[in-house]
Amino acid sequence: MKKLIKADLSKVLELTAAYQPIDRDSLKAELEILEQSRHNDYLFLARKDRFRLMALSEVYIAGSDANGFLALFEVQTCWPVLALLLHVEYMESGIHRGSVVLMDYFELVRDVVLFDRLPNTQRERHIKQMISRCLRYAPQCTMMELIEYLKTGR
Repeated sequence: MKKLIKADLSKVLELTAAYQPIDRDSLKAELEILEQSRHNDYLFLARKDRFRLMALSEVYIAGSDANGFLALFEVQTCWPVLALLLHVEYMESGIHRGSVVLMDYFELVRDVVLFDRLPNTQRERHIKQMISRCLRYAPQCTMMELIEYLKTGR
């Protein structure tokens, strides 16, 4: 797990299309979710031609569409699965800036399975603590490391 700080979150998502076979037009629809910015924390999952931007809190709700989408990639192992945690910190001239945490997909799945059945307050507390730990303790990465992650999922 590594983080890129003070990044233009939309540009990072657009960069995935340069290294993964992602349809740019479909990606624009996902970017509108970020532009609406109803949440501060998002999860972007991508593998080959499938991707989705979701509110992180929805991923942790058992039975939700976001939770099902997360589990969808578990059986596929030949193509890398990208899991980017996006934390919106502020908006500057209409640009959402914040931290991008490069997550390990399989660790994320284990975490969601452990905590998705908790009551809402405990689940929300866990998510806030996880984000805080990621932002505080994950080592910073460079753009080259981000690009390598986008290519390989590692």
